[in-house]
Amino acid sequence: MLGYAARAVPWMRVAVAAILVVVLMELVRWDAWMLWPLQGTAVGLLAAAAAWCFDEQAGIVVDVAPRTLAWRSASRGLGVLVLFLAWVAVVLHAGDTALFGHRNAVLLQGLAALVAGAGYACWRRSLGEPMPGLLFAGVAVPATTAWALLHPFDEHLVVFPYGSASETDWQVSVIGWSLLGVCAAVLIAAALAEAPWWGRGHAHRGGLPTRSV
Repeated sequence: MLGYAARAVPWMRVAVAAILVVVLMELVRWDAWMLWPLQGTAVGLLAAAAAWCFDEQAGIVVDVAPRTLAWRSASRGLGVLVLFLAWVAVVLHAGDTALFGHRNAVLLQGLAALVAGAGYACWRRSLGEPMPGLLFAGVAVPATTAWALLHPFDEHLVVFPYGSASETDWQVSVIGWSLLGVCAAVLIAAALAEAPWWGRGHAHRGGLPTRSV
């Protein structure tokens, strides 16, 4: 499993993403009132990098190989573990005060983003798509950055609360991120268990049948 992970995970991209997340959160710690939107960018980058971990350039080959998707995904999960450790470390280092007294809420955002990125990628891989992470990353990072800057729909859906946000806003955000994480975890479990209701075994790439395993 370790040997497969060493070859399959895009470690350079994972490492760059982890470093960027640390840099962004250190900037937030330095001046949270001015640079708080960077926290949203960091969360989006976590989701993107988690999805990258499951991209398979040779999907048309490995999807019909004996190793199951569950086994390969578990191996690739080591890349997500690196991102998890980087996020936990940088948030704990930032501390509660620098994060407007809501360190745990910020920590949850990153963890939910990791599960969401992995969930989307596993779902698309179960359908035979070889590299879902590239498309996901192209949407996730700009979307979270824009949301953190503009705060649309804050009256109804608070995603990245600011320092001046009420306790209720923070609670709404925690509930939303928790639901996202739970739904993404269910998606991962269903994808890796070959849930038949989304077309197991019917996806084709390049003329060869792929196996959602």
